[in-house]
Amino acid sequence: MAKPLSTHAMDELRFMAKEPLPRCGINPGIVNKLLSEGLARSVQLPSPFAAHKGGDCEHLEITDAGRALLDKK
Repeated sequence: MAKPLSTHAMDELRFMAKEPLPRCGINPGIVNKLLSEGLARSVQLPSPFAAHKGGDCEHLEITDAGRALLDKK
């Protein structure tokens, strides 16, 4: 049985419900948990960072399963 999500992981999921988040800004353990449980997916989107000069970077986007989990809470 999987451990429930931490408060911090739930907060990240809530932020993702508003807009995809750059993966590099999320704790790697939380990224792993959200991806492995199918609550988020990886997508390539324009980078919000000036260092990338208009290039893409990996973001996490909430899935329907993630939204269903938020609706339960």
